[in-house]
Amino acid sequence: MLKKVIFGIMAMTLVIIAVYKWMPVGKEVDPLIYFNEFRNNVNNLVYEDERVALNEPAMMIDNEIYVSYEFAREYISDTIFYDEEEKALTITNVRELLRLYEGALEGRLNFDKIAVKNPVKEVDHIIYIPAGLISERFGIDITRGKDNRVFIASDKTKEKQLAVLKRNTSLRTHPQNRTTVIEPLKKGQKVIIYKEESDFLRVRSENGIIGFIPKADIKDAVPIDGQLRDVVEALPMSKPLNDKVKLVWDQLGSKTPGDWTSPKYTNIKGANVISPTWFEFEDDLGNLTDRGTRQYVIEAKKRNLQVWPLMSHNFTQPALTKPILSSTAKRQHVIDQIIKKAEEYGYDGINIDIENIQPETSDVWVQFMRELYPLLKEVGLSVSVDVYMPSDWSRHYQREKIAEVCDYFIVMAYDQHWSGSENAGSVSELSWVEEGIKRNLLEVEKEKLVLGIPFYTRIWEETDEGLKTKAYGMKPAWDMVKTWGVTPVLDEISGQKYAEIEKVSSVFKVWLEDESSIQKRIELLNQYDLAGYGAWKLGLETPDIWHELQKVQ
Repeated sequence: MLKKVIFGIMAMTLVIIAVYKWMPVGKEVDPLIYFNEFRNNVNNLVYEDERVALNEPAMMIDNEIYVSYEFAREYISDTIFYDEEEKALTITNVRELLRLYEGALEGRLNFDKIAVKNPVKEVDHIIYIPAGLISERFGIDITRGKDNRVFIASDKTKEKQLAVLKRNTSLRTHPQNRTTVIEPLKKGQKVIIYKEESDFLRVRSENGIIGFIPKADIKDAVPIDGQLRDVVEALPMSKPLNDKVKLVWDQLGSKTPGDWTSPKYTNIKGANVISPTWFEFEDDLGNLTDRGTRQYVIEAKKRNLQVWPLMSHNFTQPALTKPILSSTAKRQHVIDQIIKKAEEYGYDGINIDIENIQPETSDVWVQFMRELYPLLKEVGLSVSVDVYMPSDWSRHYQREKIAEVCDYFIVMAYDQHWSGSENAGSVSELSWVEEGIKRNLLEVEKEKLVLGIPFYTRIWEETDEGLKTKAYGMKPAWDMVKTWGVTPVLDEISGQKYAEIEKVSSVFKVWLEDESSIQKRIELLNQYDLAGYGAWKLGLETPDIWHELQKVQ
């Protein structure tokens, strides 16, 4: 009898334990109050299995779902860009520029006007974008939860699992048995499964609430295949090089067709692109100075050279960069001028050289390139861009993003030591160049990465009063060394020939650029299978270096 009592007590204990194990005993709370990311009595949003901690990230406007610009840019894509001053929303990819204006029923897709059904709107100083536009361009569907308390954003391109509950259960805050309940769930309801933790699943309910349920409470999960999106690829070049880039920059100070019978041009051997310095910011309206001529292009093409004019900021007025790049209208004005001048002069591409970008203008610099690229590609122009060597102070140039919106990314592998340097040194040490190539390749594909090489050097004068320097072409630098009466020696650190002399109270130093240093640069280019070279600048070289430049593989 005693044994029966003991066994009965044990059996009852096991039942109680089993029931207790699967019965949540925590209190039930309102998830809109419990979770810090949510705000009560306002519109809340979840993105897949993430609660979005933004103020009013979505709302109904005129019976249509809208999402805030802040949510769209932060969670979906930073190719969504809003200009607060001009009330302009721009969305780009490598083929298209879509521009909409707040409240306007007409927009622009590349060069065409388009009708807009649901315009961009502003509510309580927050900019809202139609959810249909986000779905159309990014594959993100935005709906409302079944109880209309939470908006749900789902990425249609991602694979997920859908499951049906086989019994009543509770959605819990944590993957534990006895924890706070945030939503009671009934048999037959559906949940989206995101991950498994021990005996629990992290799921999203039909109301958009995210939490955990026991694995045992679902039927077999069914996979939902992600919808394949068409990969948007840039338009091919209308005039491809079909070769490595072999570019030389031609610095011009006036509007001239060039004297193509002079050694400056007749010495060119093997190059396939010439980049004259034609355009730069003229004023804060975005007007460009123009030193271009059609005759220059005609002469270049007679010599099988494509022409990619250089467009830069105004080096004497760097303050122009910010007001131009920060304005949607001014960025567009610059782009329109480049296209118009291409029609007038017949050039094949453009080379963008906007230097001295500051951290606060980094995003609008990227935006300028994102807007320029699809429009220039549509009219058949190649796009190249010049960027500094990687360094801590130039990290904000966002190389990876810029590399997506250009055909060629030219790293300016020179000015390692420049006019403002505190110490004398090489313009471009070979070890420094190789390290820069490696760092660039972490962000830029080799098929786009072009190595900038110098045709110049610097002669340095160290005095008790300080450091002086002046840039020299190859021949003038060698001629100066000859007057010193010293024999240059190989400097192992720079990989260049080095010479110095002491005169009175000054020490003169120079790291020479010549055929041997150019040979080493081309060897690096070939070793890393880069897309070619860009040389600064035409006329500073000696004729013998063209033999080495033709060794690009």
